[in-house]
Amino acid sequence: MKPSSQFASIACAIAFAALFPVALSAQAQVQGTVSNGTTGRAVGGQEVRLLMPRGGMQQVATATADATGHFAFSADGIDPKSFYLVSTDFAGATYNAPATFDSSGNANVSLTVFDSTRSPAGMRIPGARVFVGALAGNSGPELHVQEEYAIQNSTKPPRAYAAPDATFRFSVPADAGTPTVSVAGLMNMSLPQTPELGKTSGEFSIRYALKPGVTQVTIQYTRAYDSSGVDLKDRVSLPIDQAELYVYPSTLAVAAPGFQASGSDNVHKIQVYGAPQLARDTTALSIRLSGEAASGPPPGLDQGNQGGESGSNQGEGQSQDQVKTVPNSISQLTGPVLVAFLLLLLWALGVRVAKEWPRLKAQAGAEPNLLLNAKIEKLLNSVADLDELFSAGKIAEPKYWKERLDLKARLVAELKKTPPSLLESYAARQQPR
Repeated sequence: MKPSSQFASIACAIAFAALFPVALSAQAQVQGTVSNGTTGRAVGGQEVRLLMPRGGMQQVATATADATGHFAFSADGIDPKSFYLVSTDFAGATYNAPATFDSSGNANVSLTVFDSTRSPAGMRIPGARVFVGALAGNSGPELHVQEEYAIQNSTKPPRAYAAPDATFRFSVPADAGTPTVSVAGLMNMSLPQTPELGKTSGEFSIRYALKPGVTQVTIQYTRAYDSSGVDLKDRVSLPIDQAELYVYPSTLAVAAPGFQASGSDNVHKIQVYGAPQLARDTTALSIRLSGEAASGPPPGLDQGNQGGESGSNQGEGQSQDQVKTVPNSISQLTGPVLVAFLLLLLWALGVRVAKEWPRLKAQAGAEPNLLLNAKIEKLLNSVADLDELFSAGKIAEPKYWKERLDLKARLVAELKKTPPSLLESYAARQQPR
């Protein structure tokens, strides 16, 4: 062997030896077991997937559980610093579990599945929250509504409710169009659902399997608002035990059988009503609202970058300090609940932007507003990153809500800088929505 060849071989060997420990340290392993929570037995032959949420639920690897329910992924490049989900489909339902890595870079996942039932017996709604905000819009006043239903599955032995036609039916006003529906999945990650239209206008359903425990379903929609009075008589397919109603602005008159004033937030001008004990087998909440709509979102949100930050953080602290609760209130107005209401109002703006974004982007062209679009995209990515950190349990809930509200306020501020020619009023446009 020539000296030059020997030198090259030695150099390659040294480089490989130097890099090999690094490769080992970056390698991670995900393994675990699949068990049936209904029977208490292992589930063999079950296909299991390793997913990366950050990549849009990108499938990284697959594995098949053996007779003891054990599985292991042999995929290269699993990064212990990233967040992964282990997923499988069983008896008409999808189950997920997070992969939590230890100090050695290994994750041991226990994935529990359940037998399914087509009977709604054992399903009910122990608590519901309704958020309503009357806001002045370009084409007239609008009522923004968000309904949250905590569905309890208390079947014994535990089973998932997985009816093939629908697991949850609901109705909204006919003039509200198709609502936005989501469920809170693993670690409160929002899972969008596609509502299916029922036999009559305003009736919808979803097929999401309701697993043992509590599943939160969120419904959002916008409808026209008349200051002389509008009625909400939304109905669901399961009985409701108790409910809370959050109203903005607080000057609106509310007539709702079973509800009584239970608290207020003077900082954000929100009035709270509670129905601690609804009539047995109540499936509809009858609410009538009247009064002038607000000209904008609650104080503390309509601000710029730094102003929005201080406003959101300060507003949260003040809201907890200044909430006035009357006796027999069923509600403790914590920060996350108020933030959820505030985010509802920002959601209304987000829906408009989402619908118009492709057209606006094409109209703007390649050169105009590049800096503005870059800022908006950066803020949207920051929201996504924050959600991922929270889902992975790497950020405390109070800090998560504060930072998320701050980012949303900054996003609104950037959107307001968009030239009027791009965000022309809905009334001036000829295209039907």
